[in-house]
Amino acid sequence: MSNDYYNDDMLIFYHEDDLDRGYRIDCKMRTKQDLAWIKRDKFRRVYEELLETHLKGMPEMPLEVAMQSVDNILASDIRFTPDELKEKESGHEFKLT
Repeated sequence: MSNDYYNDDMLIFYHEDDLDRGYRIDCKMRTKQDLAWIKRDKFRRVYEELLETHLKGMPEMPLEVAMQSVDNILASDIRFTPDELKEKESGHEFKLT
């Protein structure tokens, strides 16, 4: 099944399998760092925003490459906690740790 993410600037299509892969990576890294998991529906927003950021920064980048890059970011020490998601929703930027 494919999903689409649309904002004022772009429309991104991705498969649920891609989202699931990213979510599993994120959960694995959160477990390793003794951090709470975020719910999958909240993770969807994180995943879509990371994809959007990559594609806006390098519009010529193929979507598959952007997805792999997002997976690599999720496997790093960058974390988005539920509190940071609330800050983002209220207009603040994510914090990098």
